[in-house]
Amino acid sequence: MAEPATALKVLSIVGAGRSGSTVLASILGEAPGFASAGEIRWLWQRGVRERRPCACGRAPTDCPVWGPVVDATLDAVDRRDHGRALAEIIDAQSEIATLPHRLRVLRSPSVTTTSWRSLDVVRTAIGAACHSFAQVTDARVVVDTSKRPHDAAVVGALRDLDLYVVHVVRDPRAVAYSWCRDKTFTVAGQTRTMGTRRPASSARRWTSNSLGAEVLRRQVAQDRWLRLRYEDFCAAPADSYSAIMALLGEEGPSPFDGPDSVRLHPGHIVAGNPSRFEVGSVRIRVDEEWRQRMSARDQRLVGWSTYPLRLRYGYGSGGADD
Repeated sequence: MAEPATALKVLSIVGAGRSGSTVLASILGEAPGFASAGEIRWLWQRGVRERRPCACGRAPTDCPVWGPVVDATLDAVDRRDHGRALAEIIDAQSEIATLPHRLRVLRSPSVTTTSWRSLDVVRTAIGAACHSFAQVTDARVVVDTSKRPHDAAVVGALRDLDLYVVHVVRDPRAVAYSWCRDKTFTVAGQTRTMGTRRPASSARRWTSNSLGAEVLRRQVAQDRWLRLRYEDFCAAPADSYSAIMALLGEEGPSPFDGPDSVRLHPGHIVAGNPSRFEVGSVRIRVDEEWRQRMSARDQRLVGWSTYPLRLRYGYGSGGADD
């Protein structure tokens, strides 16, 4: 079957958590014809099952945008039993994310047919969710910040979606320090706290995500891949925005009202950093508190355990181990 002349574009932002992907998605969501979904991978477990709110403050099933998307996606998996469909999606996501299966998924974009039921279920769910979300929001570009490379690989196998990837990287020491800090936010009158991680765990996850991105890069056309350092994005956010628009072959007015400030409107980012709730004029600035507050011991631990990938991405100076 021939591909549609104008397939829906999906921009997958991959990279370690706490690397600025949520604020980047919020900015891109301001572009005409763009809709930022947030971390679609968490729509089912955290959004539908646990009823965690999207950026509008409502649970996805109560949200005017996500409600129809959830119904359409569950219909695509099992029209007769939405409860069974939800459980199957969550179980299938867990299975393909396990270490023994992850590499297989990363190499799967060139394989359009498979006898692997779990991968078929996830492909069906992500395809239906992206198309339904685009239809409800009248978007031609959907921004997904799921961040895990194998989730982007699932999109790459769907021939009615055009995958583009922005690989956001941040100094792993900064990532590890950010995960050590308690982060609270208030939504719908309730105060919530994000989970924390130990430096060693953050370093392992940063390395695993980076290695996955390097494998995924071989599956994506060179002109559809952009590596963006968090520090460069914060130093010149408007330029980074323009680079991503050029990658996608899109044009539109800039949402920036200053060299480092952007005006954000309410959106429907379904999961991600608490910054998804921010609206109004937002200033983009680099967070390098780790340089003064992170212990020398933790800097060395994370620095050495992420070598040489951190050097590959240009993080070879400015820390206790350098």
